[in-house]
Parts: sequence; structure tokens; C-alpha cells
Amino acid sequence: MQIGTIIAYRERGHLALGMVQKVVTTPGKAQVEIIDEDGKKTILAPDRVLFDSKRILSPTLSSIDAKKHLQEFRDQIRVHAQAINLQELWELVHEEEGAEFSWEELAGFLLASTDNSAATAAVLEALLRQGLYFKEKKAGIFVPRDAKGIEDTLHQQQLAQERAHAQEAFLGWVKERLADAASASSPPAASERYFDLLKGLALHGEFYERKTPALRLMEEIGFRSKGYPWDVAFQLLVALGIWQEDEELSILRYQIPTRFSPEVLAAAAATPEFTPGQDGYRDLTDLLTFTIDDADTTEIDDALSVSEENGETRIGIHITDASCFVPPDGVVDKAALTRGTTVYLPRGKLSMLPPILSEDRASLIVGAIRPTLSFFARVTDSGQLRAEEICRGFIRVGRRLSYTEADTLLRGEESNAYTVALRRLLQFAQRRKSQRVAQGAIIIEGDEVKLKVNDGEVAVAVLTNDSPSRNLVSECMILANEMAARYCRAHHLPALYIAQPQPDEPVPAVTAFPTQRVYVQAARRLMKPSQIGITPAPHSALGLEVYTQVTSPLRRYHDLQMQHQLKHDLESGTPFFADEHLQIIAASAQESTAAAKRCERESTRYWLLRLLETRKGQTVSGQVVREQNGRAFIELDDTLLVVAVNASPPLSLGTAVQVVISHVDARRDVLSVRLA
Repeated sequence: MQIGTIIAYRERGHLALGMVQKVVTTPGKAQVEIIDEDGKKTILAPDRVLFDSKRILSPTLSSIDAKKHLQEFRDQIRVHAQAINLQELWELVHEEEGAEFSWEELAGFLLASTDNSAATAAVLEALLRQGLYFKEKKAGIFVPRDAKGIEDTLHQQQLAQERAHAQEAFLGWVKERLADAASASSPPAASERYFDLLKGLALHGEFYERKTPALRLMEEIGFRSKGYPWDVAFQLLVALGIWQEDEELSILRYQIPTRFSPEVLAAAAATPEFTPGQDGYRDLTDLLTFTIDDADTTEIDDALSVSEENGETRIGIHITDASCFVPPDGVVDKAALTRGTTVYLPRGKLSMLPPILSEDRASLIVGAIRPTLSFFARVTDSGQLRAEEICRGFIRVGRRLSYTEADTLLRGEESNAYTVALRRLLQFAQRRKSQRVAQGAIIIEGDEVKLKVNDGEVAVAVLTNDSPSRNLVSECMILANEMAARYCRAHHLPALYIAQPQPDEPVPAVTAFPTQRVYVQAARRLMKPSQIGITPAPHSALGLEVYTQVTSPLRRYHDLQMQHQLKHDLESGTPFFADEHLQIIAASAQESTAAAKRCERESTRYWLLRLLETRKGQTVSGQVVREQNGRAFIELDDTLLVVAVNASPPLSLGTAVQVVISHVDARRDVLSVRLA
């Protein structure tokens, strides 16, 4: 290797050029000093030198002139490289299994003569840069790749090229749309994968499993806004018209279905209406039956009746026979399983069953004949249950009452058949509740917030726990569910039981707390979550030995399946579902129900915060319901939102306070207040 020679060496996997300035040889070590293509001096180990071009430049050249000559040689290599076809070379040598070739041998196959150093270097450059047809096994030694590997690589390269073109088209559309929001052009084909990345980042933030490619895409787009990257992704999707400013992210986050497929709707519409006279259904239309629900409820699945029989009060709890309209494992049933429950959101509900069933054919509408699973209990004057019966029947509801109307009747002096029935039921409910408390029930009756949003207008109402009719209905539903569970246990009928373990420490009596609201907050934190299983077990909060749920078959999949099970046993004395099937139902229903509850909580909180955004700077009232680490947690009276403040001196539990709304950001779930 002479001084001034142009050599080729490996630099980060590619071919680089240099002019030799000095070769230093010392015992056990040799070094080559060169001027590289940037005109800089570099030291190389001799084994990095792959090719001696035999072209010799004057060693006295300046760095600038040496750089110029190296660039000229590089240009010559580039010209020759355009004529090199490694595919043809591979086709020539690949059939020699296990063969290895030096790069000089491969150059010899391609070139008529290796005297042209630029052409020879071009072969080496191609072998190092492409890597598709040949793999470098060791320095300067190459082996042909197998045909399948080449085919797969070409396919991947094609896909990568298509993705690059698709991303380029998408980025162009985004730029156009951001420049002109009124642009009516549709997103280019294959844009969905990019929207999915942006949506995933906006929905799941730092926990998004594809956060890295999503952030790279955001960087490519270059959209700027305040907040974390996921906040920016949300604002970008709004700016592009993909989402609305008040998009219900919780629906998307928990993948809550919002529409029924045409197949499901067609199957529901084809379901025949119930006709009296079907075998096994008892005529109960002579009973005075009525429903009690919220005024805007459209899925009415329970009705009540009170009658006298042999000197005893006979309470009837009639649950619509939704199983009559939803055959197991049919398309409607599968759609209901996917949903698990009806989801109630401020802007409306997402029903478990198609409306033609849940709001019409299976709903207990006044004056309509409807099939039911009816629970009867005989009650003595002292409130003791003397007998229980479950049967299939059909009823005709005589009157629909809202909770407000029922409370008005209970508190008024009017005396008619419905008022008498309501008062008897209330008397029973009060005794029944006292009995459950004596059995260890933990009564946690907190206020609830009811939220409605219409055209962006937020209306909020706080439902207090002092409604007699709500307590009446609650006790009747608890009784029916307990009766169903006791029936299953007594008849060894596989069932989905709902249990709740005892809290780790006793829940103090409500009298141990300064206010009901403080008690509710403390008691809820002590309670353990309920569990669904196939083994009977106590429900600590209800004070019952065994419990299930059958009273909301239009709104809960668990209840619908338990209705199938009970009905089949009443008809034939045999179960419809085995334990194994019920376990699958329990797991699926628990997962979907948990997702629905999270969706409801997040949506409600978002819209409450949106309401408070309009009240920044205003003073609102609240009550201190918890204290922790020197911070007071205040429950706001008109929204029941709990917010922490630093209080010095500390505020006592139950203290009524006035706070000023200082900062609210609904989209980022931020609420801060200061004491007035």
C-alpha cells in the first residue's frame, strides 16, 4: 500500500474512500493514516481496508485537493454502479449450495476486466449497500441468500414503499385540511391506520402500546398545541374534523358498541309478539299492577302488585320475560353479550337490546299484555314472609308512576287503590329493611347526581336518599333477587350468585359520623367489591345469605341469562345452562359491566366539569367529607364532585364551606378550588 494510494474501507457498513498519507508499523500493531472524503485525517486498522485501487495521487496534495480527487473517484463509482445488476449475479451463483465468494470473485463474474478500479469498487459498494441478494459472512466474503428470504424481503420492501406513499399522501391531506378547515376532500386511502395511531394516543396517553410510532407521526405532522402529546393528538383530531370538541372518549376508550348491526335489528324486528294462552303462562291480568320509574325511563322491566289472600298481604314483583324475545345464542343474544349492560350517559343511553324489544315488545307498557317472571311473597302483619312462589305469567299494567308521582301519593291524603297499594308496599319495605339491618346489612344511602346534556346544555339534579318510593322499589327488587337465589340453592339449580365479602374492619354506625355524607364516604371506602360466581355465598352489604340478580333483564345480560335458567327449571325441572357455561357468562358480563361503569363515571365527570368550566370564579357550597395528610376533601353540593384543598387550620369533618372555582379543564380532568 503506497503513499498517495486511493483505498476503499468500511465505514458504518458502507464503502468509504480515502488517500493514504502514512503507514505506520510497530511491533504487534499497524495503522494507516488517510485523508477521508471530508478532507479530514483518519486513522484506520489495516483490516478495515477492503480495496487498494492502485490509483496513486501526489502525497503532497492539500486536504482540499485530496478531497476533490476522492469526490471524482466517487462519481466514477456511482456511474458504474448504475450498470451493476446483483440479481443477475445471484441467479448465476445461487444454486451452488453453501458456496462462499470473495467480493473480488463476484466482481470477476460481473466485469469483463477488473483493471478498471472504479468499476471494481462499484461492485463492492453494491454488495455492501444492498444486502438483498448476498449476505456478508465475514470481512469481504459473501454468500447468496435463499430464494424464499429474498421473496419475503422484496414483499416487505414493497409494503414499506406502499406505506411510505400512503403516509406521504396522508401528511399532504392533513396539511391541506389544517390550512383550509372547510376543505371537503376526503382522507386518502389507507389513512385509517394513521387515524388509529392518533386516536390511540389521545385515548390512552402514556400507556398506549403504540405510543412510539404515534409520537413519530405527530412529529411528522408538526401540529402544535398546549398540553401533553395526547392532548395535542386530541386537538389535532378535532381540527381535522374527525372528532368533535365534546367527543365521548370514554365510549371509544372502553370500546362500547354504539349501534346494532342490520342483522341484529332485523332479527329483533322478526321476533313475534307475546300472545296470551301460551303454555305455562298464568293469567295475572286481574291483579292491580303498576310501574314506578324515572319519568324519562323507556325500558320498563318491573311492575308491582299488592293483593289480599286469606287475610294476608300478597306482594307481587313482576319482571318482564325478556327471555321470551331473546333466544339463547341467537344474534340478538350475542349482541347483548358483547354489551353486557345498558350504558347510561349524560347524552343518552346505549341499550343492551334493540329498542324494538327493550322499549316496546318486552317493555311493561301501560295497557299492554306482557309476559313476566313473577315473584309472590305472602307477608304477615308483622312483616314476616310466610311463603314464596315464582311463576311464569302475563300481566296488564294499569298505571305508570314516576318516582315523584309515587312520592306525592305516599305523602298525600288521597285514598285510592294505587295509594293503598303503595302504602302497604312502603310499610313492608320499611320492615324488610329493618330486618336486613338486624341481619348485618350495611345501609349506605348516598345522594346521587342525575345529569342530562342536550345540545351542549348541561342540566344537573341531585337525587336525595329520602325518596320513599325509591326505597320501596329497591326493597322489592332486593326481595325478588333473594327469592331467585334461594330457589336456585334449594333446587340445586346452577346459578350466577352475587356475593360480597365482609369488610376487613367493621363499618361504624352512621351515628358515629357528624353527617350522612361523611358516613357514606367512609363506609364506601371500607366495603369490598362484589363478586360473581356459581357458589352461593353471603352478601354482606345486603345482609343476605344468598343473592343473585334477575330484575333487570332488559338492561343486564346477567339477569337475562338467570331468567332463562329459572324459566327452564319452572317448565321442565331441569337447568338450561350448566355451571361451566355460567362461569363463561360471569367472566364476560363482569368485564363488560366494569367497562360500562367506568365509561359512565368518566362521562358523567367530564360533563360535570364542563358545567363547572362555565362557573370559574363563582362561589359554590360544599361539605368536608374526608381528611387526609392535612388536606380537606370537599364534596360540592350541586355536583357531588369531591375536590381536595389545603386547609390551615384543619377543617372538621362535616363542616359546611364555601369555595371558589379557580381552575377547571374538563378534557384534562382538572378541577381546583380555593376556600372562599
